[in-house]
Amino acid sequence: MSGGSLAFQQYQKLQVNRARQLEQMRGRLTELGDDYGLQQLDTMMADFGATGPTSPDDPIGAFLTELVQQTKDALADLGTSRAALAGVWAVALKRDAFSARMTRFTDGSGLVAVSDATFSLCQLYAQAMGLAGQLGSEPQVLAGLLRYYNTQQRVFGIAGKLEIRLEPTATQAAGLFHYLAAQFVVAHELAHYVLGHASSVSAFAPDEYLPVCAENHQLEAEADLHALRVVRRACEHLSDDLPPGGEEAALGAVGAAIGMLAVHVTEQALFVRRGTSHPPARQRAAALLREMNSEERRFAEESFGLALAATEAACSTGASAVSFSAGMIGSAPIHTPLAPSYLRTIEVFDELQCRSPEWYLNLLDQAGRELGEPWLTDGAQLAAEGDSAAALRIWGVPKKNIGALCDPQQPLTFYALLMKLQTAFIAREIPGDRLRAYAIAAAMLVSEFLSGDTGQA
Repeated sequence: MSGGSLAFQQYQKLQVNRARQLEQMRGRLTELGDDYGLQQLDTMMADFGATGPTSPDDPIGAFLTELVQQTKDALADLGTSRAALAGVWAVALKRDAFSARMTRFTDGSGLVAVSDATFSLCQLYAQAMGLAGQLGSEPQVLAGLLRYYNTQQRVFGIAGKLEIRLEPTATQAAGLFHYLAAQFVVAHELAHYVLGHASSVSAFAPDEYLPVCAENHQLEAEADLHALRVVRRACEHLSDDLPPGGEEAALGAVGAAIGMLAVHVTEQALFVRRGTSHPPARQRAAALLREMNSEERRFAEESFGLALAATEAACSTGASAVSFSAGMIGSAPIHTPLAPSYLRTIEVFDELQCRSPEWYLNLLDQAGRELGEPWLTDGAQLAAEGDSAAALRIWGVPKKNIGALCDPQQPLTFYALLMKLQTAFIAREIPGDRLRAYAIAAAMLVSEFLSGDTGQA
């Protein structure tokens, strides 16, 4: 497939200006006074520059290019035509509301798009597993790191995460797991392409405008298993960097599990309503484990059991959830340039998302009475009764937005819902010191019904 394919044309259009992104990162770190972060960034870019890259300001693009090529090599080893694979391109995007997707074009070419946030989440998991090897199993640490990330995404719409400082040996292990996890995500999308699945099928694109389709589960299982075989094959090519003992398949399964869990976080924690339905991460991981022999399975289960439990704890909201607290991190070597007061802010906003519907109803009712704004109370009562469209209308959300918010065929992130409510509350002159708290309460109250609401404005 020539460079003039439809996939290549789209690939060129979607390229991110990484030099500008790098400049913005430096500016932000300088503003925060984060000398350590600046040092780490300079070291990373210097190491990257020493490799002689064709695009010296784009380590993400270089990482993805290498990843895709090694994945294609593994697919070719497994019998896929190299000529067919030549028509597939891959691009990394600065979008946080999706994980990855494959698009097949009418000329037969294909484009894999992966969000920067997906790579970032894979790295977070990999670092946590490296930390587990360094300090021992502490699932609450990973749960805390993930809840911090989820709250940043849900409340502020940014992919902010706490950095883990690892010892050299743990850093090497984390780097390997990160690579394998990212490779599984890419391999899963390429598997859809080589297996002939339609572009509409993607377990890693919850923001697609698609109806729920039960038969997708079988296709996702096929792509998962094929991707696992690809990662296992790729591990054989990386054997010089792997621990001795013939554990390539087990390491590949751990990488696969991390990739799936990173996607699970996106789907379960960030979205009120997703465009497509997929098997739970635990079910998908179990299917991959069944492909392994007993020794491989033991190694893999020990490695990612920690991550699976922490993920499920981190994705929950409501009265039964345990909210983020700085105590979850304990003595783990975590770095952040932000003041302790900011961690407290995250604690407060996550705690607000771990309440019962009755608590939100009472909060908004009390607020309505104290402020002399009965519409707050009326909207809360309608939301609690399941009339989402009427609640949003009374709260002041414009009619043109309510239809999209209540459309079951359109995906909806919690952050998008929160911003619509916050904008409406600003227009109603809710005091600034209470604005976000009341908007979060309203979003939590209405989101349960919006996840399957068919009401219209």
